[in-house]
Amino acid sequence: MRHRKLSRRFSRTSSHRTAMMRNLAISLIEHEIVKTTVEKGKYLRTFLEPLITKSKKDTLHNRRKVVSSLNSQTAASKLFSDISPKLSETNGGYLRIIKAGFRQGDKADMCFVELTCRDPEKSLSDTTLEDNVITSPDTAPVSEPTQVESVSETDVVEKEAKQTTPKKEEEKKPAPKKEVAKKEEEKKPAPKKEAAQKVEDKKPAPKKEAAQKVEDKKPAPKKEAAQKVEDKKPAPKKEEKKESWWKRFVKNPFR
Repeated sequence: MRHRKLSRRFSRTSSHRTAMMRNLAISLIEHEIVKTTVEKGKYLRTFLEPLITKSKKDTLHNRRKVVSSLNSQTAASKLFSDISPKLSETNGGYLRIIKAGFRQGDKADMCFVELTCRDPEKSLSDTTLEDNVITSPDTAPVSEPTQVESVSETDVVEKEAKQTTPKKEEEKKPAPKKEVAKKEEEKKPAPKKEAAQKVEDKKPAPKKEAAQKVEDKKPAPKKEAAQKVEDKKPAPKKEEKKESWWKRFVKNPFR
């Protein structure tokens, strides 16, 4: 049992924990704010704050130490050039943790971890923050009434132009449709009656002839076939008395 051992392991190996902290630290240096769980955010402070204190003294030894722990040259250069000058007067407490409710699904306690030197008016480019964006109340979207009015006037002109054009089309279209309908009514009924009469005249005659031919052809071969079968039947064979098998060997068995 792990009594009196306060280290956070996150159900990971030591190499996995260091890799996770490196990724969180690099993303925090690049974006200056990160959303994660509260336990990971508290553990991130113990990993990143000592590196920030080393970055205050820009020496070759300190640079090599920071690069070896972060394993990122770009993040280390930004830490020495941009972040450390802003935090030169502060002694510790470089990160701020802000609670952000509970995660949907497993109800994990979430938080925002940000640098204390971060500008709140700066727009967030991190897509992992989703809708939980932290902004100052001073920065509010400014409405542009002049653009809305100009757009609305153009829309009205376009709608009026569209309404006038379909009216002209409606006036032109109905006249030719009636003439076409009348011509079709005059042309269609006449050929249908003639075709119906021709079909009635042609169909019944061949059916009767075919029926008569079938009647004439079928009965004749059946009689001839019956006569042939009667003629071909073989004459009844005479019954021969069967002899027992031992008579072949003994001519007179009762001697």
